[in-house]
Amino acid sequence: MSEEQAILKGIYPIISSSLSKNTTKFKKLIARFIEKRSTELFDTAPCSRIPFLKNDVDEFYKTLNIKESDIEKELAKTYYWNIANFRPKAAKDPVSVALLNCVRYFLIKKDKKNTELAMIYLAFSGKFYPSIHYGSYPIATPEKNRYVMDYVINEKLTNKFDIKREGSVFGAVKSIANTWLTTYDDKLQSFTDEDVVYLIQQLHNRICSFTVNIAKIFYDVYENKDNYFTYNSDSLDEDNYHIADNDSLKIERLVENTMSYISSNGVDYRICKMVSDSNVKTDELKEIIEAIISDNINLSEAKELIRLIITQYFIESKNKDVRDINFINKSVAAKPNTKDKNILRQKEIIENWLENNSTAYRRRKSRIATKNSYFKSVLMYFVLLIHISNK
Repeated sequence: MSEEQAILKGIYPIISSSLSKNTTKFKKLIARFIEKRSTELFDTAPCSRIPFLKNDVDEFYKTLNIKESDIEKELAKTYYWNIANFRPKAAKDPVSVALLNCVRYFLIKKDKKNTELAMIYLAFSGKFYPSIHYGSYPIATPEKNRYVMDYVINEKLTNKFDIKREGSVFGAVKSIANTWLTTYDDKLQSFTDEDVVYLIQQLHNRICSFTVNIAKIFYDVYENKDNYFTYNSDSLDEDNYHIADNDSLKIERLVENTMSYISSNGVDYRICKMVSDSNVKTDELKEIIEAIISDNINLSEAKELIRLIITQYFIESKNKDVRDINFINKSVAAKPNTKDKNILRQKEIIENWLENNSTAYRRRKSRIATKNSYFKSVLMYFVLLIHISNK
């Protein structure tokens, strides 16, 4: 085993010296990166490649006030630099190696929060998630076949899959990277050149397994979509041409319509007025809904809640039309003592939102009638949102 330490002795001092002066700037860089890509990062399905572009690379070097040529000069001293077609390629990539050194810097400092931030930035940098995602979908892409990927996530995956368990691309990759970090803490400490190669390869392998395992199921569904997405009835009327699709596809379209409405309109004050009552005033409810939809994690849960509401109605209804008044009546009807997992999950999401986004709710929830008013107002808001946005 090679004990060479060209990276530890040459690159780590450059990164360590820079971060000792520029930690705040580095944190802001990552915050901007996450904010710009929040829609894709917090998506419930891995549809986007989430590119890491040249301007991201340039901004990284500018933030740390270092030169790529200096990193590359030290990389050239490693045992593998002159080996043609060396794998992993990222071990020769100055940004990837520099970011791994950033992870080590915060780990050595026992700065858990910034270690995690640097680790996430590394995982979503060019040679990792974007490159792996591109390679996982060489033909039909999930971005252009969203309905197929949504079907895969909702109908084909179990909680064994990180994306299903964590609820977003960001959550899944963060979980994968955290496991990597914990498993190879010793190699981040010793940090020989061979350790660096191994660390990069292992993170790459883990993210690759995540994307490839989902891609296999995606292509199975895509290539056999006539079997998965069957058609129930046709209308060839010139003014109303449509092909009725199966329930899963219908649900996903309704969900996407509702999410598009949220994206375009923000909080609908009219709906707030309709669902508020003597316990929950219109403006207070508006503030609660604003807090919910302005947070990316909450927004991911909002999509889940919308899907749960529609799915429950499809299970209980024959006409399966969310534009029908029956949809509103059934969806907001009290369901005491239910053991239905679907309904219990709806309750869990809404109550967590209220706990985290309303100090008045936390203060007043001891009174059952008031607690129920808050819950019903939020539920009714999303039910009416579905109803209106799909008309």
